[in-house]
Amino acid sequence: MKKIVLTLAISVAVLGVQGQDNPIRDTVLQGLIQAAVNNFPRIKELEEQLRINDVQEKLIKSNYQPKVMGDANYRFQAPVPKIPFGTESFKFQPYHSVTGGVTINQLVYDFGKTKAQLERNKTAQAYTQDNVDNTKNSVAYQVAQIYYSIVFTAKAIQVQQDQVKTLKENERIIQAKIKNGDAIEYDLLNTRVRTSNADNKLKELQGMQENNYIMMKWLTGIDVQPLINNPSLDDGINIVSNAGDWKSTNADAKLIKRQMELLELDRRLATINDNPQIFADANGGFRNGYPTNVDQVRLAGYAGVGISIPIVSASRPKLQQKLVDVDLETSRKSMTTLESNINKDLANVNQNYQTHTLKLQNSQTTVEAANRAYQLAQTRYKEGLITNTELILIQIEVEEANLNALQVRYQLLVDKLQSHEIVGTKLY
Repeated sequence: MKKIVLTLAISVAVLGVQGQDNPIRDTVLQGLIQAAVNNFPRIKELEEQLRINDVQEKLIKSNYQPKVMGDANYRFQAPVPKIPFGTESFKFQPYHSVTGGVTINQLVYDFGKTKAQLERNKTAQAYTQDNVDNTKNSVAYQVAQIYYSIVFTAKAIQVQQDQVKTLKENERIIQAKIKNGDAIEYDLLNTRVRTSNADNKLKELQGMQENNYIMMKWLTGIDVQPLINNPSLDDGINIVSNAGDWKSTNADAKLIKRQMELLELDRRLATINDNPQIFADANGGFRNGYPTNVDQVRLAGYAGVGISIPIVSASRPKLQQKLVDVDLETSRKSMTTLESNINKDLANVNQNYQTHTLKLQNSQTTVEAANRAYQLAQTRYKEGLITNTELILIQIEVEEANLNALQVRYQLLVDKLQSHEIVGTKLY
C-alpha cells in the first residue's frame, strides 16, 4: 500500500515536467527531481528572498506618494517687545506662542530617478530568480547522480551476491570432497577466506547503498527504496558535443549577464542621481502672534512649488561611472573565461565518453571470455584436472569482469549527464 501511495505521488510530480525538452526519460527519476525542486528546504529559503524585492519595490514607489506630517508647538517667551498705545500697550508677539498644523509634501518630478530605481529593483529580482532556478537545477542534477548511483550499486550488489553464493557452493563441494578424500583442508580454508572477503565487499556495497537512500530522502523527502525496481543504466540520454546557446542556459553565464544588466543600471543611476527634484508642499493649521491681536489664535496655511538642485555632490558621479565601467569590463572577461572553461570541460567529457565507449566494447568481450573460461574450469575441476585455488581465481576474474563492465556503463551515463550539466540543460 505504501508503495502505491508513493508511486502516485511520483506520477503527480511527473505531470509538471511532461512536455519539456528534458533529456531524462526515466519517469521515476523525473518525479523524484520534481519532488526535490518542490520540497528541498534550501530552495524554499531562496524563494523567500524574492519577497525582499517585492517590499523594496513598494518602498521605491512610495516616493510617488505624498508625505504628510503633523506638528504642534508651544513656547513661552518673556519679556516681549511692546509699546504704549493710549491707555494700553501694544505687543509685537505673545507671551504664549502656539502653532499647529498638517504639512503635505508631494514629489512632482525627479527627472527619472525613481523610475531607474524601479528598473534596477526589477533586474535585481530577476537576478534572485536566476539564483533560485540555478539552485533548482543543481539539486536536480544531484538527484539524478544519486539515482544512477543507486541503480549502479544495486546491480553491483547483485553481482557480489552471486559471487558469495558461488563461493559458498564451492565450500559445500569441497567439504564433500574432503570426506571422500579428494580434497584437503587447505582448499576449504582458502575458499572460506575468499568467501569472507567477498562478503565484506558485499556489506560495503550495501552500506554505500544505504547512504544513497539517505541522501535521496534528504533531497526529495521520499523513501525511494520501494520505487526503484531494477531500472536500466541506459536511460537514452544523449551526449552533448556542442555548447550551443550556452549563454542562455549555463548557470554562471546567466548570473554574469544579469550582473552586467545591474551594472548598466548602476551607471545610469550614477548619472541621474544628482538631477534636481521638483516638489509641491502645502500646510494648514493654526497659530497666534498676528498683529494687531497677537494672542488671538487664527487659522493659517500656505501652498507652493519648489525645486531642489544639488550643487556639490559627495558621491562624485563620474568616479561612480568609472567604477561601474571597471566592473563591467571584469564581467566581460569573466564571460570569456567561462566560455573557455565550458569548451574545455565539454571536450574532456566527450573524450572520456569515447574512451569509455571503447572500454565497454572490450569489457563485454572480457565478460564473455571470462564466463566461458569459468564454465570450462568448473568442468575441469569436477574431473580433477585443476585445483580449487585455480577455480576460485577464475571465478574472481568473472566477478571483476562483470563489475568492470558495469562500472564502464555507469561511467558512460555519468559522462552524458555531466555534458548536460556543463551547458546547463534544465532537468526539472
